[in-house]
Amino acid sequence: MNTRIKPGSFFALLTHSKTMLLAIALLLIMANLYVFNETRQLARSYSEQQNQATWNLFQLNKEFSSLIAITPFALENSFYSNRVALGYELTWSRFDHLLNARESDSFMKLAGSREFFTDLFQRYNQLEPDLWTLSNKEQAVNLANQLDGLYQEMLLYVTHNFRVKSPIYQQQMEQAKLLTHTQIILTSLLLICALIVGYVLHLESEYNKYLALTDSLTKIPNRLAMTEDANKRIDNETAFTICLIDLNNFKHINDQYGHQAGDITLQTIAKRFEQTQSALNCNVYRIGGDEFAILLHHSPQRDMEEALNTLLQCFDEQIMLATSLSVPLTASFGLARFPIQGTTLNELLKTADANMYRMKFSTRDPSRQGNTQSK
Repeated sequence: MNTRIKPGSFFALLTHSKTMLLAIALLLIMANLYVFNETRQLARSYSEQQNQATWNLFQLNKEFSSLIAITPFALENSFYSNRVALGYELTWSRFDHLLNARESDSFMKLAGSREFFTDLFQRYNQLEPDLWTLSNKEQAVNLANQLDGLYQEMLLYVTHNFRVKSPIYQQQMEQAKLLTHTQIILTSLLLICALIVGYVLHLESEYNKYLALTDSLTKIPNRLAMTEDANKRIDNETAFTICLIDLNNFKHINDQYGHQAGDITLQTIAKRFEQTQSALNCNVYRIGGDEFAILLHHSPQRDMEEALNTLLQCFDEQIMLATSLSVPLTASFGLARFPIQGTTLNELLKTADANMYRMKFSTRDPSRQGNTQSK
């Protein structure tokens, strides 16, 4: 993985993105819950209003219609006179209950309901003196007609506002549609937000994987990446050669010129190794300290020797530590082939390490020689 990423800025971007997206998701969830609750309340309120309207208006209608029916006979005898007085009081109490009882609050909150029934009740009260001053049949009939006029207004209002497709019903249906559309939009936004959060988490996972498999100094794959790649080839029974490289005089550079010079040396060599990857069809790793590893695909012996010569050429030029300061660098190589010299990664590393140290201590100029023997 050769992509150069600035860890600090990328991690900060991921953190801010996750925080923002999670906050948006939380807001959308809360908005969805609010819309859901409003939709439920709307449906419940309409049912409650219908039930209350049905019961209260039924009682008012019953008493009102009875009063109208017997009012023309109010002067016939004391029985009818008492019935009319009682009917008036019962109708009055039904009006009062409709306007002031707590169970009628939901019904009275409907637009125009309280105003209409308050006005109707006031006009009903204005007829009370006429009731107590009746003196002839004509006055009784006239009072009954006036009461019937109020009654017909009430029936017209109820019929108009509480039929199946009344304005109140249609208004609440529009509100329900608006809430439904709002909920669909909010749910869609929540889904999109969840997908984006998932994608950001995927990016974070990939980034963390990159950090776990990449050497922070040289930006090339590290020992863990080498272990994974080698074990995959072993599991697939794919022949390959592992080459361990140890920088011989790296400690001298580090001690004499400082750790910054050592870092420059490692970065320079890593870059040179990277530049050979496409030509050699290999993978380069820094496995710790001044040690590198290279996984070479299976090839004939002659091609392997050419590959080693190419790697040795990485040490021909001196390492530039500063504008006017350069130092030579040498290295020791140790090879091990799968499956000839080992069937597990530990066996291959042990063999390659032994070959590398045999080379390190057997030559004075190990940077120009490589141990390629196969056992």
